[in-house]
Amino acid sequence: TNYFPLIVPEAFMIEPTETEAKETLDAFCDALIEICELAKTDPDALHAAPTKAIVGRLDEAAAVKNLDVRYQPA
Repeated sequence: TNYFPLIVPEAFMIEPTETEAKETLDAFCDALIEICELAKTDPDALHAAPTKAIVGRLDEAAAVKNLDVRYQPA
């Protein structure tokens, strides 16, 4: 679960499940630290993110304007 508390500006609260392994949480924390460092040193790099995903940044505004909610088998 994640949450954006309204009483603290730019806060991001993470609530992992109790069964999540410590190694997984450590890797997640390391990734967040790396993202924060990148945001400070090269903020423009994050504007193009994600760069290695199968699907790039989704255009949510276009998706809302052009709804296509039908199932289309492959």
